[in-house]
Amino acid sequence: MIGAGDRGAGAYVPLLLENPALGSIVAVAERDAGRRAAFAARFGLGEDACFSEAREVLEKPRFADFVLIATPDDQHVEPAMAALEAGYHVLLEKPMAVREADCEGLVAASERSGRLLQICHVLRYAPLYTAVKGILESGEIGEIVTIQHAENVSYWHYAHSYCRGNWRNREASSPMILAKSCHDLDLLYWWAGAEPVRLTSIERPTELCEKNAPAEAPGACIEGCPHEATCPYDAVSMYRDLTPLLLDLRKKSRLEADDAQPVDRPRVEGWKDWPVAVMTADASPEGIERALRETRYGRCVYRIGDNDQPSSQHVGIQFANGVSAGFTMHSTSCREGRTTRIDGTRGTLEAGFFNNEQHLVVHDHKTGRHRSVALDSVVGLHGGADPRLFRAFLEAVRGGREPGTTARESLWSHRLAFAADRCAREGIVACWG
Repeated sequence: MIGAGDRGAGAYVPLLLENPALGSIVAVAERDAGRRAAFAARFGLGEDACFSEAREVLEKPRFADFVLIATPDDQHVEPAMAALEAGYHVLLEKPMAVREADCEGLVAASERSGRLLQICHVLRYAPLYTAVKGILESGEIGEIVTIQHAENVSYWHYAHSYCRGNWRNREASSPMILAKSCHDLDLLYWWAGAEPVRLTSIERPTELCEKNAPAEAPGACIEGCPHEATCPYDAVSMYRDLTPLLLDLRKKSRLEADDAQPVDRPRVEGWKDWPVAVMTADASPEGIERALRETRYGRCVYRIGDNDQPSSQHVGIQFANGVSAGFTMHSTSCREGRTTRIDGTRGTLEAGFFNNEQHLVVHDHKTGRHRSVALDSVVGLHGGADPRLFRAFLEAVRGGREPGTTARESLWSHRLAFAADRCAREGIVACWG
């Protein structure tokens, strides 16, 4: 395990604790001493199996079947290259790299070494989206004509990750269309069933900037902002009270009159999960207050200074088989989730993918009838897809099945993201083939 942070420690490897026959973790490389120690204790690793740097473990003779890499985005290439060259199979968190040339280099290294490099495009393994793919392949809605897909990023998630957080500046991290939406671009490529030939993109700059800061707003929200009662980006409400998260989880697709009842909420004191876990490792009331005063997560979202990720971005893609796709990523949704509509010559498919529910409906043009598709129960982030992806990867490593997606297939989602960023900035059209 290289990188034992939120994704590394929490998304995939817990499957091995629940199912030890599938495999075991034999070493960890993590720069943060606290995270390294916690991971080692959880998986029963001795000091000789713990390393602060990836190179320290990858320079040793190969002693495991695969390496799982979940380091920050800009630290993927070096350990992945070294692992492939050392003979390891690699499961790599998305995006594979923050530069297109590095993505292509990783694909070439995988093919040259004969080792499996799988990118964590987990949405392919979500029950909803595998059902969508099955319906498209069955021909039930006929030949696909158009795909309309949106990633509706909630206003508070955008403020947390893309204004205050690690991805707030595209040059220092990566474009939001890559960091957040390479999942979605991978889905479009998968569903269309052909390679892209043309792409266009436009974006809107963020409105969360100094020139729009409310009058008399302090540098940190906890200092007593006169706009606390009306500002949806209030950091105290977001991290101490978890109000935006809990309101999001309460929402359902079927709109009803607001009953003005209080929000059903778990005990929030001591909450250690995302987004609090990103802000501080000390989830006590004192720890959260300290983080609200001392870290950028507590700052007025209009006064971060170096955030430049777009508020919205629209991408149009034409595929070689004639399918056209429109993708929207935006930052002001009342609810976190993805929505999809696919129209074919015989019918229409509509889907919704949210934190606490998923739905899929197929409409038939000839009869005018529609049917709701039953889906597996949804548990956990990404609709329970993380452990499904990891289990499939383990089976592929053992030779029991073909990998769900190859590195070369995953390369297309990254090419699309880099092209979308370039086209939006320069006002050009990207073409392939």
